[in-house]
Amino acid sequence: MTDSSDDDADGGPPPQEPVTGESVTLTVGDSEYRGRLNTPDGGSDRGILVVPGAGHGPFGTVFATFADAAAERGFTVARFETWADHEEVEAKTPEQHRADIAAGIDLLRSQGCESVVLVAKSFGGGLALRCGPLPVERMVLWAPAVSFEDGESFPSLGADELAGIDVPVRILQGEDDQVVSVETARQVTEHLPRGELLVFEGEDHSFMHDEARVIERTLDFCE
Repeated sequence: MTDSSDDDADGGPPPQEPVTGESVTLTVGDSEYRGRLNTPDGGSDRGILVVPGAGHGPFGTVFATFADAAAERGFTVARFETWADHEEVEAKTPEQHRADIAAGIDLLRSQGCESVVLVAKSFGGGLALRCGPLPVERMVLWAPAVSFEDGESFPSLGADELAGIDVPVRILQGEDDQVVSVETARQVTEHLPRGELLVFEGEDHSFMHDEARVIERTLDFCE
C-alpha cells in the first residue's frame, strides 16, 4: 500500500500529496505501527488523533493537508498506520481496534497534550462510534461507515449504544455520498446526546471537491 492512496470506494486513487510530519512509532502490546507527528512550533497542549478509512493509510491526500493545517492552528496531530488493507482491518477484534486508538491518545498525552480530539473518516469514523465512550474531548467524523439498527451495509449501532457517547460529535457528510447515506448520518446524529450533522453539497464519500472547506469546518469544531 502507498502512503498517498485514498479510500477506493469512489473508484480509484486521487492525485498524490506529499507525506508530511515527523516519523514516530506507536507500540501496542507486541505490535509496532509507523506513524507521523505534526507539531506546531513550541509544542502544544492540544492534540488531534486521526483515524483513516479501511482502504487507505493516513499519510497522504487530505490527511497530510489536514495535519499541516491543524499544526498551523496550534494542534499536535498524530496519525498511525494500524492496518494496511481491508484484510488486516477484518483480522482485528473490536478490543484490538480500541486498544490501538487508546494507545494513540496516550501517545499524544505523553507529548503534553492535555486535551485530545478524534478525527476519523469512513471506517475509522464508524469504529470510533462502535468503540463507545473514548477518553477524548470531542470527535469529528467524516462520513462514518456505520448502519443504524438494520446493519445491512455496515456494522450496526442502536440508539442505546449511541446514547452512551456523551462527548460533542460533529459528523460531516457529503450530499452525493454513494457509500454512506445522508439519512443514515442523520439517524446516527439524532441519537447522539451531543451530535450535530453538516451536509456538504457537491461532496461524495472521499471529500475531494473542496478539501479546504471540510478541513475548516473540522478545525472549527476542534477548537
